[in-house]
Amino acid sequence: MAQAIALDEPLQKQETVDVPRELWDSEAITAYGLLREAAAEIENVMRMTLKRSGLPFPMFELLLRLARSPQDRLRLTTLATELTVTTGGITRLVDRAELQGLVRREPCVDDARGYHAVITSEGKRRLREAMPAHLEDVHDLWTSQLGGNRDEVLARVRKARDHARQATRTRLRAGDSN
Repeated sequence: MAQAIALDEPLQKQETVDVPRELWDSEAITAYGLLREAAAEIENVMRMTLKRSGLPFPMFELLLRLARSPQDRLRLTTLATELTVTTGGITRLVDRAELQGLVRREPCVDDARGYHAVITSEGKRRLREAMPAHLEDVHDLWTSQLGGNRDEVLARVRKARDHARQATRTRLRAGDSN
């Protein structure tokens, strides 16, 4: 195998990476595949658990983001980014939540075109009902597997997420929407 230098580390900490004969045999591809598979399997279990609670996974994620946000509110565009859906997708999700009395829309004070989604007391009640089983899944399937490196692993995952978000913004500004 040939040697390549990992360019994402500072110069003094660079390490070499084996480059396989076929690129799809790369350890980086394996690591990425494992991450995607683990996330998909964890999400599948969580979807089943949340379905039993009567709160579909996307609705749960919406309510959870709002409940964890300052003043229980977020701009719709921020929600779309955080939930990795389109602006049209977040509009439809908030519409459904609003019809069920789980959220309400409020105009943004600083942007006449923008709106906040705000969790209602009914939304919080439904979220509280779903949380124990969800938290049990999170612990069983994810955090219990991190061992003593929990804080380090979470910091690295957060760093990877932030880096990917920045890459998305950069590419969108450059006109690369694919």
